Amino acid sequence: MAVYTKLNFEEINNFLKVNYDIGELKDYKEIIAGIDNSNYIIETPQDKFIFTIFESRIKKEDLPFFMNLKKYLSSNDISCPKPIFNKNNQIISSVNGKSASIVSFLQGKTLMPQNDGLYGNITENHCDQIGEITAKMHKYGENFSEKRINDLNFTHLKKLFNQISDQIENYRSGLKAEITKYITFLDQKWDLKLPSGACHLDLFPDNVFFDKNNNLSGVIDFYFAANDIFTYDLAININAWCFDGKNQFCQNKYDNLLNSYQKNRPLSQKEQDFLPIALICASLRFLLTRFYDYFNTPEGSLVNVKNPDEYLDKIRFFIH
Repeated sequence: MAVYTKLNFEEINNFLKVNYDIGELKDYKEIIAGIDNSNYIIETPQDKFIFTIFESRIKKEDLPFFMNLKKYLSSNDISCPKPIFNKNNQIISSVNGKSASIVSFLQGKTLMPQNDGLYGNITENHCDQIGEITAKMHKYGENFSEKRINDLNFTHLKKLFNQISDQIENYRSGLKAEITKYITFLDQKWDLKLPSGACHLDLFPDNVFFDKNNNLSGVIDFYFAANDIFTYDLAININAWCFDGKNQFCQNKYDNLLNSYQKNRPLSQKEQDFLPIALICASLRFLLTRFYDYFNTPEGSLVNVKNPDEYLDKIRFFIH
């Protein structure tokens, strides 16, 4: 949510008047956190909104899936940004030759990480709510008609590993062979026949809002969303929410998240049996993508390169 495309008050107001029926601009504020798109909080007499200009990372052809998924979920009482239709009854507009959107403004704040990027402030109550919202999104996601291939699914992760395996070995001797063992294990166990559908696939603490009473008030950032196995998405959330500020697994948080999920969408026995395998793959995803960023992010970039070792520790925990 950095601002790459700079617009002033008059430019934003003209964009609104030409394209939308939400009133003239009263005020606006750049959102400087984040790295992918240009974002503004805009206020009109009608309400507050988020105005996003999509930059180079997100493929233009993927935008309809992301935006329509948010429209679909928000219409089914999932608290996520609701796309606002423009005067042409479209939810994707154009500004300065780039795709843009306006969505509803959600109240609340995300949890703040420690200086090392870990979260020591996640509670069992947070996990309970994450389990519930994940299950509800899966129940609706099963019936979402549009499709997008997950470009970070297990097949793609194997290709990514082959691309950076030599760099991983240079990072730490013996690590290439260790990760190869994990991939070989997953290759033997991965099951594409499990229940699947549209998933968020990136529900980390920086993508969830909580109100002042620590009640979940919104889910944001659907730009990794795609079709995949529900158990894999659940495993991503367990990786993200069930460790403490020292990167130690918290059984109580896991129990709360999983029990809350099953109250809303019971896992089949086959899904329960597969969950330990999905947990390993979820750790592998973030281990490899963090390595990719570590090796390929230019010096001075806005990208905050996160420590791959966090997910090396997690995959070692789940493999045993």
